[in-house]
Amino acid sequence: MESDFSQLLLIADERHVAQQMAAHYDHLEYQVKVAESPMHALHLLTDCPIHLILFFYDGKVPTHTALLQDIIDKSEEIPLVVITHVVTALDVTTLLRLGATAVFSLPLDSQTELDQCVARHVRHAKLFLDNLRYRQQLEQANLQLNESLAELERDQQAGRLMQQSLMPAERTQLDGLLIKRHMQSSLYLSGDFVDHVSLPDGRVLFYLADVSGHGASSAILTILLKFLTRRILSDEHVEGAAVIAIDGIMARLNQEILDSDVDKHLTMFMGVISSDRRSLSYCVGGHYPMPVLYQKSTLEYLPGLGSGFPLGLFEGAEYQQYQLSLAAEFDLLLCSDGVLEVLPNGSEVDQQTLFLDLLRSHGCNISGLISGLQLDKCQHVPDDIAVLSIAGSGNG
Repeated sequence: MESDFSQLLLIADERHVAQQMAAHYDHLEYQVKVAESPMHALHLLTDCPIHLILFFYDGKVPTHTALLQDIIDKSEEIPLVVITHVVTALDVTTLLRLGATAVFSLPLDSQTELDQCVARHVRHAKLFLDNLRYRQQLEQANLQLNESLAELERDQQAGRLMQQSLMPAERTQLDGLLIKRHMQSSLYLSGDFVDHVSLPDGRVLFYLADVSGHGASSAILTILLKFLTRRILSDEHVEGAAVIAIDGIMARLNQEILDSDVDKHLTMFMGVISSDRRSLSYCVGGHYPMPVLYQKSTLEYLPGLGSGFPLGLFEGAEYQQYQLSLAAEFDLLLCSDGVLEVLPNGSEVDQQTLFLDLLRSHGCNISGLISGLQLDKCQHVPDDIAVLSIAGSGNG
């Protein structure tokens, strides 16, 4: 027995037939709409949800014959059970070819068989309509998802432009120093960031940071990092500090990131080149790999690996400051750990050796790194890559 949500459309010209059949199916808990003519049925098909059409068809009535095909076309996937006076098998074949789902001959041999046919086709129709609604809901959800993705992509592109605008120029000439940067993101937004600034006393401060994770949340922290760094430098200058100590800057940045409660941390290498360009002071905050320095025909990593914690993890973290002499001509190359993801095959144990060998063969500068790792041919990289190179005497 069908639920009261099963809708039948009964088409019958004869009133007593319509009343009898409507009462019968109403008793079986169908909702029955009665059409007094095929033309009336066409209107009801437009106005009401229908699961099955029960048509008392008389081929001798001109309007029945004329409108039968219209009803079939209008009802599309709605089952059509035709009850008619069958003369020959050809009559049944013709009705089925036109689109009737089933044909019963008058007088009815068995009301039970008709009821079973109606129940079976109503179940199928309801399943079809449920699937159709589900498909439409999926299509609507997919449309909304595509719109959301398009909006997200626009937001990501806007965020990328903002992030890029906060970085220094790709090439900067600064009082005997040639500073270059190269960035490749695994997504629209990068969790890597580089910056440099000329201090009032003529020194140059620079850093490379790698925020944990990827995407928008990591990129937002890089933007916050630049703001915090510039604010700390401004505070130190206003307070009249004779020498701005980078270990103190790192410690303050660590605390500021903890206080911001962004649930992110970052590794960082921060350095300061003296005003005479002859010495380098630096601190390491969990950064890997260490920067590579080439001078006096020697290529080597700077010391200090593991000397400081990443920023944003531990309260009261302290950072050790290193200092070394620079030759008149030098090349200093800083990279985020994304470069290790695109190194030629090798075990983790010899990654540092592989990296040095690559720079030794192609040059300790950005163009050598790009050439050695074929970064210009990489459409997608597995991790963000940030590179900062500083060359003394303007040689890069």
